[in-house]
Amino acid sequence: MEQYKIDAIAKMFEDAVAEGKLPGAVMLVGNGGKTQFHEAWGYAQLVPTKEPMTKDTVFDIASLSKLVGTWAGIVLLLQEGRLSLDDTLPEMLHHQKMHPALEKVTLWNLLTHTAGLMPGMHPEKFGETRKERIDGLFMLEPPKPLGAQVQYSDLSFIFLGEILAEAMGEKQNFVASEIWNALGMKNTYYNPPEGVYCAATEIKNGVLRRGSVHDETATQLGGVAGHAGVFSTAEDLGKFCAAIMPPTHNPAFSEEWLKKSYTNQTAHLGENRALGWIAYLERPEGNVMGHTGFTGTSIWMDMATGDYLIFLTNRVHPTRDNEYPIPIRRAAFKVAFDAEL
Repeated sequence: MEQYKIDAIAKMFEDAVAEGKLPGAVMLVGNGGKTQFHEAWGYAQLVPTKEPMTKDTVFDIASLSKLVGTWAGIVLLLQEGRLSLDDTLPEMLHHQKMHPALEKVTLWNLLTHTAGLMPGMHPEKFGETRKERIDGLFMLEPPKPLGAQVQYSDLSFIFLGEILAEAMGEKQNFVASEIWNALGMKNTYYNPPEGVYCAATEIKNGVLRRGSVHDETATQLGGVAGHAGVFSTAEDLGKFCAAIMPPTHNPAFSEEWLKKSYTNQTAHLGENRALGWIAYLERPEGNVMGHTGFTGTSIWMDMATGDYLIFLTNRVHPTRDNEYPIPIRRAAFKVAFDAEL
């Protein structure tokens, strides 16, 4: 990426932190596995004491977990022929009881958020164990018709996480860790071990969240879920982006399936959902793909240039009532890609 663009975007984040609009932030820009810019500003924690943000601070990446923790494993199964986009839920989850309306939901529907599922649901009411809670989610009737529209749903990726675990024969956190280790992502976790330096998130019921997942549903599923629960650093997310961007991608990933993943699948519905990803900007030379997370995290990848931008903020600390990252993100996108977000 051109240096003047990097400088302009970095100043936006530096100013936002200096003005108190964000507690802290980390920004990384890279291309082909080479880091062009990596800086941190502000604080990993404001209360009860101030602690500095560092370039290697570990963030709760929220919905970026959908890609880092779930999509990566699913695409490996697709390229190996162990799954098909046309596979239905009963074909992929052989022993899972489910609402009859879910029986025609396909892997493609889940990846594109076209399954008609409700956006989310706290599963603690279904029982005490993780299995009871997952079973309860599978018995929920979809509120929207199958394939009729895009309705973003955490349940889609919770189900994908269960599909990944069944196909691989081990828990999702173990599957994900094997992929992360293979990509050199040494500071990416579900349920980070004690002592890891994490950015603080929200104070809930008088208790500060730091190192435990912010998302309530993921908490109720033991911290391991397809939609949320992953913690990572900007450096590790840069390694992830470099590994999945053709033509210099990691050989573990098929270029064919990566390109399919970055193609808008829902244009006929007036939306820009690819396989797991969002096509923020479509153009013949290559799309700009990415995703965001509720805690204040973002990834963008430019398939035309090979550039990737990672923004990590703890915008929900100490409260989620902070919408400043939205206009900052829009302004950064305009500078980076000469287009409106």
